[in-house]
This record gives sequence, structure tokens and C-alpha cells, in this order.
Amino acid sequence: MLKVIAAPGPVSYPMIASTMKNKDIMIDFGKEGSADVILDSTVSLVRRGIRTDYITIKGLMVVSPDVGRKIGVWRKGSAADVLTRALLEKKGLKGEVVYADDMPKLMEMLNRKEVDSIVVASPFAKGKTFEELLGIPGSCGASVNGDHEAFISAYSEGIELMKQDPQGVAEYIAKKLPIQANPQMIINLPKTTVLGVERIADNSHFENLIRKHL
Repeated sequence: MLKVIAAPGPVSYPMIASTMKNKDIMIDFGKEGSADVILDSTVSLVRRGIRTDYITIKGLMVVSPDVGRKIGVWRKGSAADVLTRALLEKKGLKGEVVYADDMPKLMEMLNRKEVDSIVVASPFAKGKTFEELLGIPGSCGASVNGDHEAFISAYSEGIELMKQDPQGVAEYIAKKLPIQANPQMIINLPKTTVLGVERIADNSHFENLIRKHL
């Protein structure tokens, strides 16, 4: 049995997909407790003081259409907020961060020219990724305390399933999530991001970069 604690966002999708074939995976959608595998955004893993062993998603968040002086961001304290403020500081930009309650509101703000740019998930808009702009290793990651090979195999299998049957697997994932998810985002995720299991040996640069903005 592979016990997994996962944030109920994109980082969990391949692992959920893997349960279509692998019944020896138990996923707890939360933030507490111990497990063989912990899945979360790279920002949240640092915030929680959890070691990042693998990068699982790259290019999840983009600044669209480009970095402006007034940037719309969903939710204060979110990973997008932390990365945006780190970006402004690193680039020496005197930008303003404006917060919205949800993603659709961000699009409205941009269309009304209330902001110059917005930070959104890449399945919904084109833009520059934080990997490009800030040099971060990735958007989401995994901390593995159990069998590394079992995790790699299960997560990789889930990614392949998402690519093989986008519609069917997206519907399965959406039903398993404890929160409402946009099926189109699940379908588009493998097309607009880089999904994989990439070992990371040293995450100290990223940790130092964002820690002051947590």
C-alpha cells in the first residue's frame, strides 16, 4: 500500500489517475500527518518545511500576457502570490499586486484593463512561466519517505493514462477530488505543462528565494 497525502490540485491528478489501475494507493487530500508520499506545490512544500525530492509539474503558472506594473493574482498568500512578489523583488520592479477572489475575476480585470497582467494556470492562458522568469525548478513537487520506485512507477503511469484518454481520465479524476475541478483544465494539463518525475538534489536556492515572501 502506497499512502499519499496530496493537495487536491493538479499535483494530485496523475496519482489519482494511477488508481484506475493500481488499487494499492491510498490518497488523503489534506496537509496533516505522515505518508509515503507528500504532493504539493513547491512553494507549499517549503512553507510546510517539507523536503522536495522530485519535481512533478513545470510551467503550471504563467504571467499573462507578460510582466506588467500592475499584476492580478488569485488569493493573497497563494503560491502565485509568493512567486509574483519574489519575481518583482528579484527583477527590481516596483509593481503592484492586485488580488482577486477567483480565476474568472482575474480574466475580467485584464479585459477591463484594470491590471496589466495576470497570474493564471497555463491551461487557461498563454504567458511566461515562473520557471522562465524566476528560474524556479518547477511548480509542483513530491517528498518521498517510502518506496521511491513505487512512487515513480505510479505517478508516471498516471501521466500516461492522462495522455492516452484525456476525456475519460479527466472525468475519473474530477469525481475523485474533494473539491470541484474544471475537467477542461485536467484535459489540458499534459498539453500545457511538463509532467514528469524529475529528481532534485538541492532545493536550497529556491527555498532561499521565496522564504522571505512566505
